[in-house]
Amino acid sequence: MKESGLLKRCFSIVAMLLFVVGIGGCEGKKEPAAAIADWQIALGDIQLTISPGQIPVETLLRLQLRSEQPLQLVSAEMTGVSMYMGKIPLRFTFDAATGLWSSDFMLGACSDPKMIWQLQLQLTDSSGTVRQLSTQLQSSWR
Repeated sequence: MKESGLLKRCFSIVAMLLFVVGIGGCEGKKEPAAAIADWQIALGDIQLTISPGQIPVETLLRLQLRSEQPLQLVSAEMTGVSMYMGKIPLRFTFDAATGLWSSDFMLGACSDPKMIWQLQLQLTDSSGTVRQLSTQLQSSWR
């Protein structure tokens, strides 16, 4: 009698394992996520690019700036428009080989999945003239 109870228990375990493995095999083939182009905008002679392009929160982002005119200094800050998130200062470095100014930064998450941000740029050219430029962008929860 003990053998038949043990046999039934083993059969139940094997059947359950086959069921679990079978269910896992029923998942559709997952396609790789489509590559999203970088976010880009032209502000006069200034070209801005942010990658990754969907601008996910709590992810390292890279803002690159290209100018037709030589710049001596670039600074910027990001502020929340749709919700107050404080000011996020952006620090830029210049790469003479590519002619790009770059800043790596992160945006915080909040209750709004599509947060609107204001990017405020301050550009100083070689003669010391300072220009202010601004644009808005939208972040995502990924």
